[in-house]
Amino acid sequence: MTIDLHSLVGPYALDVLDPDERDEFEAHLSDCPTCREEVDGFIATAVRLGEAVAQDPPDALRAKILAAAATTPQERPTVVPMRRKRPLRSRLPGLVAAAAVLVAGAGVAGYVIEHQQVENVRAEQSAVELVMTAADAQISDTQLNGGGTMRLVHSASQDAAVVTVSSLPALDDQVYQLWTMREGVPQSAGVIDGSDMKYVSGVDGADQVAVTVEPSGGSEKPTSLPIGTVAI
Repeated sequence: MTIDLHSLVGPYALDVLDPDERDEFEAHLSDCPTCREEVDGFIATAVRLGEAVAQDPPDALRAKILAAAATTPQERPTVVPMRRKRPLRSRLPGLVAAAAVLVAGAGVAGYVIEHQQVENVRAEQSAVELVMTAADAQISDTQLNGGGTMRLVHSASQDAAVVTVSSLPALDDQVYQLWTMREGVPQSAGVIDGSDMKYVSGVDGADQVAVTVEPSGGSEKPTSLPIGTVAI
């Protein structure tokens, strides 16, 4: 059976491919800028998730962090070839930790991660993985008016979808916003960046996912015609 290599972006980022599939996809990745951008979108999302659970610590904790950093030997960085990037699932803790070290080193308050917030991040990552690897996952792609693409991975058993957009033109004082459509009635699924991934829950009964251009901050209802839709 021939495998659509473009459909392996999510499983590759989540490190659920077998070795042969991984090697085949990485060979494809070197010649496919669209898939490389989608993989980078997964990584960028991981960084934002790490930043989302960060808080400023008290001054006493900041002083302890800086004192420990000054007396702890620093290991030389490990150089990882571009062709053998570590998967998203294994990189997420490192990305969060790296962000904390950079902030502390710059003299800005370090990061304190609350237990519940960490659990929320883990739950979202787990939910994305369940959709991407579900036996009933369905993949649909579309070109968007004005440039860019949208990919929808939908799982009825998970009652959720993962939407990935790439190469959308930059906007001034406007945002791209996702909508689930039920018999023509839109419901906001949140704003999305020009190259990003978004988990959308509660899609049972929806027949389409649409993307529109809206004023900064998003809208309660669409103010423009969709630049693209994907059937669920």
